[in-house]
Amino acid sequence: MNIDHKVAQLLVSRVCHDLAGGVSALSTGAELLSEDKQMADGAALDVIAMSAAQCASRLAFFRVAFGLGGGESDTITTDDLKKLLVDYLQGGRIAVNWTAENARIGLMSGKLLLGLCLIGAEALPRGGDLRIDVSEIGGRLGFAVFAQGTGAVLRPELKTALSVDVAPDLLTARTVHGHFTVILAQSLDAEMEILADVPDEIRLAALL
Repeated sequence: MNIDHKVAQLLVSRVCHDLAGGVSALSTGAELLSEDKQMADGAALDVIAMSAAQCASRLAFFRVAFGLGGGESDTITTDDLKKLLVDYLQGGRIAVNWTAENARIGLMSGKLLLGLCLIGAEALPRGGDLRIDVSEIGGRLGFAVFAQGTGAVLRPELKTALSVDVAPDLLTARTVHGHFTVILAQSLDAEMEILADVPDEIRLAALL
């Protein structure tokens, strides 16, 4: 799988953007401790613990979704993918409903599923439900992601990014994951479909 140099840079920017809030909160907690030692057992430690957990979960998610996460193995379990997603969304307004039974799938296929989930999650600006199903369809691996919630929508700039041929200059750190996902689908010879014809619902599917 080959990607444009700018796409790689934007993926790094996306990761940094998602980590910025947690790192800033860690810094704030440390400052509170340095200013008031009596807070060591209170609010400052709570802020530090929560922010550290958020940073760790987001790093773990992006390591697999965009990087070479998974170690030397070329497979990953769907339970592992579920945990990555649940931890990544922890504390937000999106509930994860993962209906798939645990199975071991190819690591690159797992990356594709996480990409679809990220697109689905970002289609829920007011929160909602994210339902994920993994199944075998005619001997092929199938993914289905349903994003359901008030105002569920694919932003126009993200729609633009959901193309293999989009010009890198039209991508941003907020949309590059969509482009990366369709490139990954192409590299896996996967059939990918995104539907937004039902109010308050976005449906994403891939057949490998």
